[in-house]
Parts: sequence; C-alpha cells; structure tokens
Amino acid sequence: MTIDDLKEIIKKKKSAPFLFLGSGFTKHYLNTPDWETLLSHFSSQHINAYYTSLNTKDLSKVATEIAQECNKNFWALPDDDEYKKSFQDKATNISSVLKDKIAKFLVKYTLEDPDEKYSEELALLSKLSIDGVITTNWDDFCERQFPKFNRYVGQKELLFSKSIVNIGEIYKIHGCMREPESLVLTHEDYTDFNKRNAYLAAKLITIFIEHPIVFIGYSMNDNNIKSILTSIVQCLDQDKIGLLQNNLFFVEWNRDTNAEMEVERFDMLMSEGVTLPVIRIKTHEFKPVYECLATYERQMSADMLRFYKQQFYEIIYSEKPEKKLYVLPDKDIEANKDIQFVCGFGTIAKYQSAVGYTGLKARDIFRDIVFENGNYESETLLTKTIPELRKGTRYIPIYKYLRAVGINSEDDYKNNQLGLNMILLRQPDFCAYNFDEGKKKLSLDNALKSYPEAIWKICALIPYLSLDDEDLPKLQHFIEENFNSFLISGNKKSKQYSTYFKKLICFYDWRKYAWK
Repeated sequence: MTIDDLKEIIKKKKSAPFLFLGSGFTKHYLNTPDWETLLSHFSSQHINAYYTSLNTKDLSKVATEIAQECNKNFWALPDDDEYKKSFQDKATNISSVLKDKIAKFLVKYTLEDPDEKYSEELALLSKLSIDGVITTNWDDFCERQFPKFNRYVGQKELLFSKSIVNIGEIYKIHGCMREPESLVLTHEDYTDFNKRNAYLAAKLITIFIEHPIVFIGYSMNDNNIKSILTSIVQCLDQDKIGLLQNNLFFVEWNRDTNAEMEVERFDMLMSEGVTLPVIRIKTHEFKPVYECLATYERQMSADMLRFYKQQFYEIIYSEKPEKKLYVLPDKDIEANKDIQFVCGFGTIAKYQSAVGYTGLKARDIFRDIVFENGNYESETLLTKTIPELRKGTRYIPIYKYLRAVGINSEDDYKNNQLGLNMILLRQPDFCAYNFDEGKKKLSLDNALKSYPEAIWKICALIPYLSLDDEDLPKLQHFIEENFNSFLISGNKKSKQYSTYFKKLICFYDWRKYAWK
C-alpha cells in the first residue's frame, strides 16, 4: 500500500478520526520516562530486585510493592512534617501516596515545552479535523494540543456521563495526573479496570465502527490495547469484524532516523484464532502521518459540532424543552413543501424573537467568554438574559458584551440608552480567599505552578495578581483546560470549588474587556 492509497482511504471517510494515544506519543515530544523508569524514580531499590522477588516482570505488581513501601514510609514521617500534614487526610488507601507523588512529578515534567523542531509538526496536529482522543496517558499533553475538547477521566466518567456525545472529547481511560486517585497504576487497579472492559468496549464499539481509529504511541503487542481490542472483537462476529476494515491504523515508531514512512495491511491475531484487519504505519516522524490525516476536511470545528449535538441531546432528553425549542407553526410548514428540517443555534435571524435568550444558562455565558463561540447578540444578553441570571448570583460576566454595544467607559454606562443598571464588578469582588502577600505578588507563570495538587486554589489566587496583556492568552488557556472539570463533568470536589472558577472567569472578563 502506498501513502497516496492511505490518503485516499482517509479522504473518503464519512466521519472524522479518533486518535488513540499511548505513552510513546508524549515520550516523542517531551521525552517523558517509560513506566519502568517512572516507578524506579520512587522505588527504594533497583527495579530488578522487584522482578526477582516477585518472580515476574508485571509492572503493575511492581507498582503495588512500591506503593506499599511509599505508604509505610509516609506514615513513619514525623507528625510535624509538612507533606504529611498536607496529605494525610487524602491518604485513603495503600496506593494514595505513590499516586500523589507520580502526579506531582508529571505535572512538573509536562510544564516543559517540546523542542522547537516539533513546532511545525504539532501545529499540523492541532489543526487536524478529529472527533476525539482516547488515551491511557496520565499527563495532559493531548489536552494542550486540543484545548477546546472536553475531558472525561476514568472509566466511570466515560460509562456514566450523560453529556458525552463522541465529538470534541478526550477520554482518559487510565486516569489523569490532575486527579491522582484516578490513576490506573497498581495490580489491583488493573484488575478492577479489566473487570469493566466489557462495558468499556460496549461504549467504544460505535466509535470504532463509525470512525477511523489511529493508534499512536503503542506497540502492536501492547497488552492494554490488545485487552481492549479483544473485548471489542468479542462483541462482534467475523462478518461484523469486517466493518473495521480500513478503520484501524497503527502508527509504529521507527528508530531509524533516515527511514521513510511505510504503509501496509496487517492482520492482528487475537484470541481464539480471530484476526483483526489493520493498516500498519511505520515512521520515525509523525508529521507525514498528520499530513495524511489532514486530507480529511470539514467546514465546522469539532467543538462547534459538539455544541450542536449536545444541544439536541438536551432538547430530546429534557422533560420541559420549551425554553430551548421553537416549533414552526403548521401553516408555515404547509406554505413551503420543500422544508425538511430547520436547525438554528445562537442568533437566528428570522426566529430570534421567538426563540429568545431566556433559556440560556450561566454556564453558556461562561463558555462564550472563554471559548468565544456563542455568537450571541450582546444587546439581547444585556437586556434580557444577564439581568435574569444575576437574580441568582452577581458573578455573571458582563464587560465583553458592554464593549460590543459601544459602552467603553463609566460615563457611557451611566448614560446608556438600554436601561442597564446592573452592578459592575471589579477586581476586589473576585478575590475571595486569604493568601499571604508573597503569593499575591507572583507572576502568572509561578501562580499556575503554585498548587498542583489543588487547582481550585490557583483559581482563587489569580484574581489577586497584576497581569500584563500578554498574560491573557495563557490565562485563557488555563481556564479552557479546566472548564470541563469545574463546570461540566468534574468530580464532586471540583464542583464544590466551582465558585472560585466562576469568579476567575469574571476576573478574566474584567481584565480583558473592562475600561481602565
């Protein structure tokens, strides 16, 4: 098979690809350690000592041993030890300490930027038309490449979240360093994970059949991937397996720096003699792969498509969708027999007054401030939507929309012709947590690194800072990365502290759009 054949296959696909990313993906760009090296960093003896004493090279069993050592050493620390005092309430099981240490290690590690030689390659990756990412990686490198995608952590979120629509999403099935307890690390974690493999396969099977799946950063012999694929194959008979033809692409890294990309068809041997047809790609650089994937094009971004699909989902499953749904009168349909289906979100020119903006939620306003994708009419938001939302809370952004209607000063606001008289919030209104003076003088870069184990504290700290204009894109990126955790589908702890995140968005709106 030639590269042109591969491009033609991808170009003709009806659905955008999903990327399935493994540890080799991040290692390629950030030189992150492999699993064995990572465990060695926290072990008390040479890794071979565990292999020989356990009589196995199963790294999940080695992780269990090291977790037990870390737990024992942690509780042996003096009671006045700062780490012990800060973490002892969170050390709820035998692997908690090791997971916390690994998470902090990875957070610091992945703050580094990739080598400049990958700039063009990563720019190409971030512009690809893909529908989502599935990954077993704990780091957040893929989120950095697709900051507008929603993130779901662990099997439970993937299996039970009602907001998943399979567009513009990242599924971190082995957990995330931002939530240390979610990491699939020890032998017990993997046993629990494998028990749910059948449920995970049922969730993924539609994606695998309807989308090209591109595996990057895995060996074709990777046990985790084979286990997941085996669970999917068990849901299909041999005829249905044929539906996966031209849908599975395995990208294998070639150590030879001079090797050109090779493409071939390959039959993966699964259990019970079943074969799985895949397309194997061998390459030293990922850029040629991304160039092939770039042949799939569409006019609308994944995050916008996700927004549309989510709106339909909420309408269909809502008991009272009347605030979001406008039904064209029968007489108007009968007057035009050519009408089949009409859909509109945001500003709808003809039916705007009928649809109205009263159905918008605070979350919709927050999303528009951060992602700038609402396309709302500012005057309508200011006169109808925001006054209603502010009856429940004063922390609703407003300055972006004031700017859009030409209100650029205190006098403009006092003399506005729209009848606006809402309280204007300023920097002190967003500062709601006690920090020492030293913290308040940090740069944004240092503030973002200050509480890796408690992101909500970073959210609470930032409004105290004096930011330059060049800090705003970085702040926007931080808010984008954490939007899902605090306001959409995060864990209970994230939602508990969501008020700090909402105030941070209000601060961002004030800092970016308010007059001096």
